[in-house]
Amino acid sequence: MRFENSRQASGRMESTKRTRLACIGDHEFYVVTRFVGPVRVSFELEAVPATTRSDVPPVATGELVVIDSTASGKGRTAQDDFYQIVIGPVFEKLNLHHTLIKTTSRDSISSYARTLDTGRSYTVMLLSGDTSISELINNLPQRFCGSELSVLPFPLGSGNAWASSLGFLDPAETLHSFLTGSLSSKHFPLYRAVFPNGYSIVFFIILSLGFHANMLHACEAPEYKRMGNERFREAGGRVLAQYDLDLGITAGGLTNSYSYFALINTPNLEPAYTPSPQSNPLRHELHVLAYSSSLGKDQLLASIMKGYRLKKGEELPKEAGTTYLPMTTDFDVKLNIDPEKAPRYKFEICCDGVLLNLLDLQSEDTVKNTIHIEFPHHYSGFNLKVLSPR
Repeated sequence: MRFENSRQASGRMESTKRTRLACIGDHEFYVVTRFVGPVRVSFELEAVPATTRSDVPPVATGELVVIDSTASGKGRTAQDDFYQIVIGPVFEKLNLHHTLIKTTSRDSISSYARTLDTGRSYTVMLLSGDTSISELINNLPQRFCGSELSVLPFPLGSGNAWASSLGFLDPAETLHSFLTGSLSSKHFPLYRAVFPNGYSIVFFIILSLGFHANMLHACEAPEYKRMGNERFREAGGRVLAQYDLDLGITAGGLTNSYSYFALINTPNLEPAYTPSPQSNPLRHELHVLAYSSSLGKDQLLASIMKGYRLKKGEELPKEAGTTYLPMTTDFDVKLNIDPEKAPRYKFEICCDGVLLNLLDLQSEDTVKNTIHIEFPHHYSGFNLKVLSPR
């Protein structure tokens, strides 16, 4: 349940949204979220006398852990700290025991993940973006005991591709679903990319080469890091203007030259951007989405921007220069470029926000420039699950 209102103030539209969390004891709890334009600026927890029966207390599988990735999104302030303002007080009211992990460094999540006991079950709430989920998954212990680890993502990052693709668009509504038992446990589809030197990384959103990877690498420049989401537009414009977007790639036996190449598991890369509408984040299937280097830069940009008009489940328009096909078994991606004759940016890779370069992952003992993509049925010492709307 939610109520919304808005008003104009100082030339900017201010709005509030009131979301019911649950009835606990003799009070109903609501979250009031305030926005200035599209930007969320504060949360407030509100309690009113109950007019309905108390909701059934939530049941978590195993130990309940809350990981607050404090640098995700725009960070945390006293006004928008969702754990301190909302989750902590509500869990205290429920006498719901949990462990809180607040990140203090870049390796806080990976270090914590390595300490988890595969003989015990966990429910992990991640107040974060996509990269924090990747850090957790990629650092879990490997000794398999069959215990469950269930992940519940709260959309508190920049892109929130995974959370939004599952249907979690608002942290208050996500918490409401947990508190009222409106979530179901589903298998967590994962994919492994194995590089020539044996290094591997597990992903669940996207692995890209070409324009998408180049743009995210460019965003790391100091002049862009201060810009917020505007950095993507600025860095993307630079890549289009200055980079030679022509990569010879063989994937699953199909060879072509591409400006944009991605393996995608989720329909969304951000809540309003759906470049792969046929993707299902809970189905063990990747889609190859690629745009030919034969497209002019205006055509390429128009193809990429179609994702802002598409909706989940729609057909991607069949147009010249577009490759869009599902993959359900292991395959190789080979970059058909001579490392001695090409600039370093042509080897840039983005894997769920992790930035890599294929030139740093070579081996003298294996075929160069080949990435092996696997569809593992089990990964880590846990039976991994994701909590999603019913």
